[in-house]
Amino acid sequence: MRVRIALSVYTAITVAGLGLSVVSPAIAASASMSQRVTAVQAAESLDVHREKFMTLNGCQTAGQQGIDRGHWDRYQCAEGSAWPWVWNLWTNR
Repeated sequence: MRVRIALSVYTAITVAGLGLSVVSPAIAASASMSQRVTAVQAAESLDVHREKFMTLNGCQTAGQQGIDRGHWDRYQCAEGSAWPWVWNLWTNR
């Protein structure tokens, strides 16, 4: 029974590793997209980088809390360079 579980875990790790190697070009391609997002933020006057978050929900919560407290008027959560694991909070002040 333990051997069967160990083989299942080994197979899952191997498949996940192979899947990540296939996704790597997509992650590299998204880096150029992040640079375009940064340019758009500067054009929209969202030029203050506040913090990096591990989840989109955490970034959005922090952005909304800043609006509620009157720290800034607008915010945007943009994908970071380690997409989709890092989200950058950009604000207008």
